[in-house]
Amino acid sequence: MAKTPGLMDLIALVPAADIARAAKSLGLDPEALTKRLLALDSTGIGARLVDTATRALKPGEAAGRLVIDHAARIFTQARDLTRDLEELAGLQAPELHFGTDMFAAELPLGAALGRMASANSRLRVHAVTSDFEHLAREVLAGRLEFAVGDTAGAERHPTRLAIEPVAEHRMFFFVQQGHPLVAAKEHSLETILVFPLASPRLPQRMAVHLGKDAAHARVDRETGDLAPSLMVDSFAVARNAVMAGDAVGLAPLVALEQDLRARQIALLPFTAPWLQLSYGLFYTRKRPLSRVAQLFMTQLRQAEVVLQAREQRALARLEGKTRTRRSAAKRKARAPAESAAGGAKPTTAAAARRTRARQ
Repeated sequence: MAKTPGLMDLIALVPAADIARAAKSLGLDPEALTKRLLALDSTGIGARLVDTATRALKPGEAAGRLVIDHAARIFTQARDLTRDLEELAGLQAPELHFGTDMFAAELPLGAALGRMASANSRLRVHAVTSDFEHLAREVLAGRLEFAVGDTAGAERHPTRLAIEPVAEHRMFFFVQQGHPLVAAKEHSLETILVFPLASPRLPQRMAVHLGKDAAHARVDRETGDLAPSLMVDSFAVARNAVMAGDAVGLAPLVALEQDLRARQIALLPFTAPWLQLSYGLFYTRKRPLSRVAQLFMTQLRQAEVVLQAREQRALARLEGKTRTRRSAAKRKARAPAESAAGGAKPTTAAAARRTRARQ
């Protein structure tokens, strides 16, 4: 039985550029194909998809060309998605060997790996956590396929490392509840960095601001990166150091949500344009990413969309609390002044009465 062409068939037929050949592939004669293509035009698309005035099969008016182009892209993306999922599910022994820095490890890496493991239980992953310099050496040596972290360091090797940016996140200084900085009236870098900083190696774009005030920190002369006094590559270790003493931590907001809700930590009200994490995936230009690594990157981007929405909600709650505290402080500051003004009025009135009595 002859097939009635649909939009997907039309996309496949257009490259043939000949109505007779296209009709034969569908088991139709050219006249029947022409009639069915005209019927396809009238199915609600509202545009002439093909030009049937000649024997050549080619797109019609501008709107028809636009419909075909968009449909081709949609079908291609759908086909690629199906292929990727089938490939992941069908891979016999998919493996990922990659690295991550401390901050990126607290972002959507776990969600991406969890989704992939659900799609294929045979997935094997070996992930290491370290600073950029170590990760870059491992990637360039081929011991890691790629790494996820702040891309500032990778930009120092433009001819050797390819970078796939993912997202940016604000960073916050945090301390345990009861820390002297919680009650401090001023929160500048100078006052904050009097205390030891517990964090991983920090990129040069942060080091230029932190280096002069961070006690006992060292700036690498070759890279310009900052090695803080408590340099650790595990967020759990950095958090425990903060919770057990007077150290100051640094992290994206999403990594601190649970401790903030439990009121175990406090954020320091210091913000700056440079105090942010710009992270992505980097790998050697000599070795293209494997299919499983590409699938990981797709899942990472999708998980990041969810994370960004969560972070925006957390920031809105944080800013709302800050405004409430400021309003309360202003009311508290106005109260003594209003009380003093209210107490002065009776004194003035009494003086006026005494003046009238003497007169």
